[in-house]
Amino acid sequence: MAATSEQEQQNRESCIRIAEELWNKRNYDVVDEEYDPLAEAHAFSEPEGVVGTQAVKEWAQKYHDAFSDFHVELFDVAARDDVVYGRYHLSGTHDGTLRSVRGDIPPTHRKIDTWGVVEMRFEGGLVVEEWNSTDIMTMLSQLGVTPE
Repeated sequence: MAATSEQEQQNRESCIRIAEELWNKRNYDVVDEEYDPLAEAHAFSEPEGVVGTQAVKEWAQKYHDAFSDFHVELFDVAARDDVVYGRYHLSGTHDGTLRSVRGDIPPTHRKIDTWGVVEMRFEGGLVVEEWNSTDIMTMLSQLGVTPE
């Protein structure tokens, strides 16, 4: 296996920083530092996509509003060429309204504990595209709101 290049290592560190600063510490300024202004994020929870740094901030804010103790932990983060891959563990208490395209979910006060994977593509040291695949069905089941 080839050694990780300096750019790959920088991209990997950016991915870890985003998880810690944006998702765990709620530092929305990190988005302006780590994402391209026209970055696109894709997730099951966002079927229309997330385009631009303001939309990325609003996406994170949506989960912070719904889960006051929202926490992400990354595992097996690896970089190859311009892409970083990793697994993540999500946890939190649903004590705020979760805004959803299928209708808002009022607080259930239940805990979530689920997993997902992330893929981030970088250009010029900035995230230009992100794919997140969270086990949404497990999360909704844990909240007691699984769709029928």
